[in-house]
Amino acid sequence: MIEPSDHDRRVLDEAPDYRVFDFYGSHAHLGYALGKADPPFRMQFWWWPPPPARFAAACRDVVREIHPHLLDELHAYADAQRLPADELWRKCCRVNLKARLSPARAAGDELAEGCSTFVRFISVQTASGNCVRRVIVGRNYDYLPQQARRQRIRFIPDCCANPSVGARGSVPCGRYDGLNCYGLFASLHVVMTETPGEDEVKPGVPFHLVLRAALELCRTAREARDLLTRIPHLSSLNYLVADAHDAYVIEADPRRVRVIERDPATDSGDVLAATNHFRHPDMRPLQGNRASANSVCRLDFLQRHDHARPIGSSVDALLDYAQAVMADRSAPMCGLSGSLTTLWSCVAELTTKRIRYAAGPPCFTPYEDMPSF
Repeated sequence: MIEPSDHDRRVLDEAPDYRVFDFYGSHAHLGYALGKADPPFRMQFWWWPPPPARFAAACRDVVREIHPHLLDELHAYADAQRLPADELWRKCCRVNLKARLSPARAAGDELAEGCSTFVRFISVQTASGNCVRRVIVGRNYDYLPQQARRQRIRFIPDCCANPSVGARGSVPCGRYDGLNCYGLFASLHVVMTETPGEDEVKPGVPFHLVLRAALELCRTAREARDLLTRIPHLSSLNYLVADAHDAYVIEADPRRVRVIERDPATDSGDVLAATNHFRHPDMRPLQGNRASANSVCRLDFLQRHDHARPIGSSVDALLDYAQAVMADRSAPMCGLSGSLTTLWSCVAELTTKRIRYAAGPPCFTPYEDMPSF
């Protein structure tokens, strides 16, 4: 367990970076532009050390087989920052996502994780009397407020990938949530499990690139589900993927991967949600005795049916409804302290491909529409 050094404390004074970028071109173009725009890359003080060089190289080979253009982007980012690409990749190839914190800080809520996402299928009546289905998503990204990088990126590749808009954190080339031009939404949620043994973690895709691959390579939630259940994972996370027809939660761990589906035949079949614990019987044992009460509370809140109904049937009214859910302070959905601090929030309607982002906790931060595709 560690405390920040004097240099780290100076870095912690960095203002949150909520800039919005809009790019058209190659992945290399995007990587170089972001490398120029970012301050010098460095590992955060709470990250675990990078894996051995040989293991990191094997993970890079896995990514190259799945989505090689992401490596073009990383190399260009390294060039812009005048860093050796191999060194940058190794530092970004994070395996253990637990925060290294002092015992005093670990005794509080610093080890909790707070990301939450729900997707709800709603039938509404239009002004003309027709009944149509809308698909509403709400998503809060919660983490340590020291994570300054909170950029929103709209990227329209010139070839070989789907256009998408989404948010990234500290690690270059990543996406932590987002929406693509086909109406596929995806988000990630860290799960605190018992640490796997070294022989249980095989070379795989670093967590921050999993959604990037899904958004850029897949058109539907089923395609994304199939991709995420096929690829090898380095870390323990829940991924929610949804489109205008389907939604899935992929519970992923280096040791195994399982899928949670909604059941349209049940009373709760119009909603699916993900927080920070495993639910599948095959996955729950991996958590050991890790605390999950906060995560369970948020999941129960998102799956309830007693939220205030949308006022009106317009897409704007439905987005406003999702915003109110994500701004809740009773569960709480919107966190204001420790690693439960909500750094950003987004809501989306998937049939019309509308998405809004809030640059901070939605309980007091307004949402803004992002450009459409």
